[in-house]
Amino acid sequence: MHTPISRKDAVEKLLRRARPAKAVPVAPMDGVGLIAGLDVAALCDVPEHACSVRDGYAVQSRDVAGAKPMAPVRLDVNGCLRAESTDPDSIEPGTAVRVLTGGPVPPGADAVLAEEDVQEADGRILVGEPVRAGWFVRAAGGEISAGTVITPAGGAITPQAAAVMTRTRVGSILVHPRPRVRLMALGSELAKPGGDPAEQDRPGTARFPADNLVLLRGLFEAAGAIVERTGVIPDDRDRLVSVLSGPDLPELLVTTGGTGNSERDFAYEAALEAGFEPLFKRIDIRPGRNMFAAARGDTLLFGLPGPPAAGHACFHAVILPVVRKLRGLPEPEPRTARFTQAINARPGSEWLVQCRLEIQGSTLTATPLAGKTVPPMHGLAQAHGLAILQSGQTITPGDETEILTTLF
Repeated sequence: MHTPISRKDAVEKLLRRARPAKAVPVAPMDGVGLIAGLDVAALCDVPEHACSVRDGYAVQSRDVAGAKPMAPVRLDVNGCLRAESTDPDSIEPGTAVRVLTGGPVPPGADAVLAEEDVQEADGRILVGEPVRAGWFVRAAGGEISAGTVITPAGGAITPQAAAVMTRTRVGSILVHPRPRVRLMALGSELAKPGGDPAEQDRPGTARFPADNLVLLRGLFEAAGAIVERTGVIPDDRDRLVSVLSGPDLPELLVTTGGTGNSERDFAYEAALEAGFEPLFKRIDIRPGRNMFAAARGDTLLFGLPGPPAAGHACFHAVILPVVRKLRGLPEPEPRTARFTQAINARPGSEWLVQCRLEIQGSTLTATPLAGKTVPPMHGLAQAHGLAILQSGQTITPGDETEILTTLF
């Protein structure tokens, strides 16, 4: 009889085995959603040179220091600078240069007069108010300066960060590839989701679609992994051993079902026969107590119980931290939520309670979806995550407890 391992010990053991894939170079636009292997910094100033933030006229502020509404200063306008203009000539004292938004401010000019603040006539402008240096001018590096870290190592490349990288001339970044996952539902009573309904209901069978494949695929993809294949394997030990022994295994293999104590529950033994090293056979959580984990080379195998609620619990409690590690993400800080209803945990194990999570003001709240009034599958459909309750713990409204979720 195997003594169940605690959830925390199981996660620690798995994280020691998990290694992020080697970071590879990609263009910023192809790295969105991936995790930076190294700090990504701007390679140039933005803007590269001082530029105007308004359509108007570049001037030397000292030339209009004495301007008054009844005694305006007249300045000749010499030329026009646009956003695409380069290497402008220096401004001459007592003159102005027409400049459009984004256009370079010519050397010697230190301010821009908005076009609506001046009068223009016969190639001259009339300025009725003084202007301070820096008015409507964005200095070189005023938006971001060269060397500024855009995304630190271990941070996710967001679409906005990728845009800033592109603008600051970053042509290539190092990112960790997404971990690959293969999902297999075990059971002769199962059919692959999306298959022919007539095949599922043919005479002499009682097959139903493997809902746990849909659940786990969605959870893995929401966590940033790539599910490269899903399938159903009937109760055939030799076939399972063959699949687990195959070449080119992904970083993560997941089976559902076959972890109980009947003669058809052979997932663990098949894993050993296929050369996997056991990491643990049972875990002290409910639901999901019969989960096991094993490893071979760079592949981690998780054997989950068949019920979707158990798979949901095992994913958040044990697998999600591994996915994060493989992606190159740091360990997250624990999250807590405030309970809206009372709940009691039965003695015996650590309990993972399905919850509906909501943000109310600045507080994350958890409404338990458990008990006789909430059918398990209906509760699963509404759950955003799970609350961790210890053996025999009593929760009253307003109490806070740790939660596990792929959201928020």
